[in-house]
Amino acid sequence: MTTPHATPLALALAAARTERRLHAYSVAEAPGDPYFVQAEVAGLTGTRVAGWKTGFGPDRDRTPIAGPIFAADLLENGGAYRLAPGEQVLVEVELAVRLARDLPVGQAYSIDDVLAASSEMLVGIELIGTRYANPDSAPFAARLADNLNNGAYVTGEGVPASAALSRTGLPMRLWIDGALVADQPGVHPDGDPLIGAAAWASAQADRLGGLRAGQVITTGSLNTPAPVSRAARIEAELGGLGRVRLEIVC
Repeated sequence: MTTPHATPLALALAAARTERRLHAYSVAEAPGDPYFVQAEVAGLTGTRVAGWKTGFGPDRDRTPIAGPIFAADLLENGGAYRLAPGEQVLVEVELAVRLARDLPVGQAYSIDDVLAASSEMLVGIELIGTRYANPDSAPFAARLADNLNNGAYVTGEGVPASAALSRTGLPMRLWIDGALVADQPGVHPDGDPLIGAAAWASAQADRLGGLRAGQVITTGSLNTPAPVSRAARIEAELGGLGRVRLEIVC
């Protein structure tokens, strides 16, 4: 770590990442600008941004928000994620797009614009995870600073972004250790999963360079998040897109 004047929260989150441990959050670490902390952690850990998770904040105005997915946390299909001691993750099946070109800041983007800038739509698994040992004590701004609770993301099979595919109510199944734990239409709270991606593209407020070609943008859970705190084999299927697999190890 080579940034001696980084904020205390950034130093703590970077240490938690590099040492694979959980950090006890303190109110004294409350972030001023969560996006500034995200960028500090990226600098402290020497990582690059490989993707983004997008959505809306808890405020009444539904402010678009995003958390970076660091390159070390973006896993290929069938990859493995190692739990930190005492860690529990939530398994979410999600729809994502992979950008073929940049989406520059300062423009208004529709869902069609996002799709036109993308090479593929794919199924993914997000592991909702936190670097905090006491996440219930961390305010929303601190969770946003912690990459919006992104523990890892696994990219699965996909189709061209131009494919004529309904994105609402896709058949979705999730298995944990071979046991079917969800078998239902994949329903997103916003209807079309890409609503939040287009809103964030239009509002981009990060400090990490914005939405760039090659990055994956994921859009939020299509299932009730499934908690896992042990070694497990995870597999999911999203109709029309394909399958995604993951090993969770201890």
